[in-house]
Amino acid sequence: MNPKTICVIGAGNGGSAIAGDMTLAGHQCRLFEFPEYRRNIDPVIASGTIEVTGIARTGTARLELATTDLAAAVDGADLIMVTTQALAHERTARELAPHVRDGQAVVLWPGSGGTLVVRKVWNELGMDRRVVLAEGVTFPYCCRCLAGPGTVNIHRIDGPKMLLAALPATDTPAAIEALEGTYADQVQPGRSILEPALYNVNIIVHPVGALLNMGRIEFAKGEFYMYKEGITPSVKMVVNAMDQERSSLFRALGYRPYSYDEVFWDCFHMPVDQFAANSSKGPFNMQDRYVTEDIPMGASLTVSLARKAGVATPTYDAMIHLASVVNGADYYRAGRTLENLGMADWSLDQFENYLQTG
Repeated sequence: MNPKTICVIGAGNGGSAIAGDMTLAGHQCRLFEFPEYRRNIDPVIASGTIEVTGIARTGTARLELATTDLAAAVDGADLIMVTTQALAHERTARELAPHVRDGQAVVLWPGSGGTLVVRKVWNELGMDRRVVLAEGVTFPYCCRCLAGPGTVNIHRIDGPKMLLAALPATDTPAAIEALEGTYADQVQPGRSILEPALYNVNIIVHPVGALLNMGRIEFAKGEFYMYKEGITPSVKMVVNAMDQERSSLFRALGYRPYSYDEVFWDCFHMPVDQFAANSSKGPFNMQDRYVTEDIPMGASLTVSLARKAGVATPTYDAMIHLASVVNGADYYRAGRTLENLGMADWSLDQFENYLQTG
């Protein structure tokens, strides 16, 4: 294996897992966090290490760099892995633009259509370096910083067939090549970024599980396990309804539809029941990312495309409406939609051509 220099943006659960595990795998990893969230990275800056426990590689991972200086983290990196919430993709794109160089690869874990945002920002800024830009359907791990910043417990390695695609799709082979020695064996190429963007299972199960259990969540005050107790037969019917609406959208776009259960197995290599048995607590309130990220970033993008394609999405619409009511927001208007991406006037053929060729 040829060691890579990897820049990981975001020092939360996922970023800590990638930086820790990839360091233990023999790569040179830099971990970056935005200055206002430096509490996530201060212990790593102080020690230079992440303590990794769980089922992956374990031990003390000594990073090449932990920093709040993005230029230093990106300089000379082969791979740049973005692990922030989707809500931070626009900011990340703007701050990355001056620093990326020809030949680098940027992968969003996960994307939820974030590559569309990054390309839009880079085009607006005139960023003309030849950078491979891709997104995956979910994180490569299920993990938690159980003992706080500077630690991470990995309780499942995801794959082996997580959807991943580049924007444009003609760059997907290059993106997977860039992942050789890291996650290339855990992904499968999508037809375009729409597949990893919209097949992120969290876009459906997180909002449904949170919003349809909001009374229980608020009453429980932290003692709630969504997958274990919240996905009851009736709640699963709502998940299935959204799954069918998404399948109708993909058929209308000329794509092969995958079922929720198919994608779940490809991502996690286990059925939902087994996943639930080992799941963590949460969410704890309606301001959790289960609602505030997955509704405006994922559900809104799905509905926006469905409206363009003439596909009805009443269950998605209901979830967006409920989330907006509960949090006093307009998640669709502010969300990741064709309108906000500057693509509202494009035909579906124009949109698909952009996905394929840029």
